[in-house]
Amino acid sequence: MSNRAIAIVTALATFTAVALRGQPPGGSPVVLRSTAQEVLLDIVARDKHQKLVTDLRAEDIEILEDGVPQTLRSFQYSSGHEEPTSQDAAARAARSRRYGALGQINVVSLLFEGLGIGSRPQAIQAARDFLASEAGPDTYIGVFRLDQHLKLLQQYTNDLGVLNRAIDRAAAGPYLNSAKDTVGAFGSGSHSSMPLESTRPSPSGSPPQVIPQEPGSAEERVLTQPTEFAAEMEALTELILDYEGHLSIDALQQLIRAQAQLPGRKIVVYFSEGLILPPNFPERFRALVSAANRANIAFYTVEPSGLSTRLPYPIHPGRGGGVPLATGKDNLRYLAEDTGGFAIADSNDVRVPMRRVMEEVRAHYEAAYAPTSSNYDGHFRIIEVRARRSGLQLQSRKGYFALPLLGGEAVEPFEMAGLAALDAKPLPHAFDFHSGVLAFRAEGGETECRAVFSVPSRSLHFTEDSHPRLFHLHLTFLALVKDEQNQVVRKISRDLPFQAPASRRPEFERGEVTVTLPLRLAPGRYHLEAAVNEPEAGTASTGRIAFVVAPAEAETRVALSDLVLVRSVQPAGEDQDAVNPLQFSGGKVTPEMNSKIVKSSGAAQGVYLVLYPGREATPDVRIALSRNGEQVTSARPDLPPAEADGSYRVWSRIPFGGLDPGVYEITVTASQGGATARRRIAIEVE
Repeated sequence: MSNRAIAIVTALATFTAVALRGQPPGGSPVVLRSTAQEVLLDIVARDKHQKLVTDLRAEDIEILEDGVPQTLRSFQYSSGHEEPTSQDAAARAARSRRYGALGQINVVSLLFEGLGIGSRPQAIQAARDFLASEAGPDTYIGVFRLDQHLKLLQQYTNDLGVLNRAIDRAAAGPYLNSAKDTVGAFGSGSHSSMPLESTRPSPSGSPPQVIPQEPGSAEERVLTQPTEFAAEMEALTELILDYEGHLSIDALQQLIRAQAQLPGRKIVVYFSEGLILPPNFPERFRALVSAANRANIAFYTVEPSGLSTRLPYPIHPGRGGGVPLATGKDNLRYLAEDTGGFAIADSNDVRVPMRRVMEEVRAHYEAAYAPTSSNYDGHFRIIEVRARRSGLQLQSRKGYFALPLLGGEAVEPFEMAGLAALDAKPLPHAFDFHSGVLAFRAEGGETECRAVFSVPSRSLHFTEDSHPRLFHLHLTFLALVKDEQNQVVRKISRDLPFQAPASRRPEFERGEVTVTLPLRLAPGRYHLEAAVNEPEAGTASTGRIAFVVAPAEAETRVALSDLVLVRSVQPAGEDQDAVNPLQFSGGKVTPEMNSKIVKSSGAAQGVYLVLYPGREATPDVRIALSRNGEQVTSARPDLPPAEADGSYRVWSRIPFGGLDPGVYEITVTASQGGATARRRIAIEVE
């Protein structure tokens, strides 16, 4: 393998690994994407016979933004099989100097989601047809599967044998598909009687009679209230759609964030039976399209079930209103067309369109312009590419949110309210919340951390729907991590819409909304400025904390994470994320950010930690509880089996029953081969 190829593969592996950890690379990321300062468009031109047009000049097209003509800064043709013109060669040389080996490559991600048994063979064959279409040495392809989480099946490579084996793995195992199944069962509107009644043929040949299972039974009573049952089923369907819609959007955003760091042509070939969108949050789709367009990523969607007599499942507009009914197949088409690709559907032979996708991976025009408008007000700017030459069909993306940059990174639409809150005088404080930063493994000059935010549910604004009977809650979280020079080094955020059956609201109000966000930081002193917003209520609160990331221990020495007070541990099941340090074989840890407990005979506090052993014998762990420097109690817990990464993840409950009110200190000491690591945390008994 050449030095250039090694550099490309190494860089792609780095960006992908970092993306799957949910954290942008450290340092100054290389970013080439649509922003309010410069917009880069990939344009595909075809004639009326659908053949590629390769001789366009800048004067042959016109680009408008919100109807206003824009002035091109550059326009060039890019192809993997043709020699560029002298002007193109100069532009490519400049880009190569800026981005190194990555400046002249095509990056393609094959993503498989929600494929049923019947559609998997077609999807696999379509992917094989794509690989057989002469990708070329400068096209690097990765394989992913979306099943609850985004999973990497094959790192980016141009080795077709390796890629074909990864595609086989994409067809193995179960896929999460319950939303489509649920809508298929209940979406027709005639479902209210199906689970609760039987039919009996009529001897006269008249329509079947509806016979309750048992007269006077609960089934018969439900049949007298079909409207209520239908509402319950509609609420169930909407909950599942929201859950799966957010899963899909989050995973696609994760893939976009990874590729946003790379220059070059970027394509996602998305195999799915339909894109589920959260019915009550249609704005998330436009934000997804905007993120893809800013990152210069085109989606090509493949609905592999072919010609089908099944009715498409409807995606209801929900309480937002005004949103037209769409199907999962429609959503795939919108995603493709709005990002500059196209959709493949309703065909039993996809070889020709898959070859066309590969053509557009290799051959396209690159246009760049600086928008005439400098108003970064967050509205969606519509891009239109017009042909000045007859007989042309131009394909490009449709728009982006006009948002400013923060520390070199584009601001998401939902983050604007958080930035406004942090900039307000005085700072808003509509409700209390806690925040903190937990440090875990240190490697590669940085420490893996989790920022934690916790808001008491009782202080938040709820809305309810009477049909279906649901309650809704919507929060957005934004935090800026600044160094000692008050410079932003990280931006982390989460848009958190939530809904559940109205009957669960009292239980929910007794708890807290807790969010954990990943970040990686070099050793140093920092402060975190956080804003929590309730968009529907128009309220916000802000907070600021200081924290220190300590230098890493030598690899040969034992090390400890920060100590984590535990609010709850939920079973992880098969969905365990080995990369998340707050998950272990025993479940998922929800941190407790309030370090006060009420005195009672049964008071206890869970403590969680991750022990990273050195290269010596099995480490020893001791947990001690003290007050005013005097030890109250201590214990040496048995270590659980090591996790896949070699770490020990320890969860222990410390009893506080019978202890007097006051401030106590929990100390955990780990010893191994003469080396010692120690962590402390204070807790107050009231």
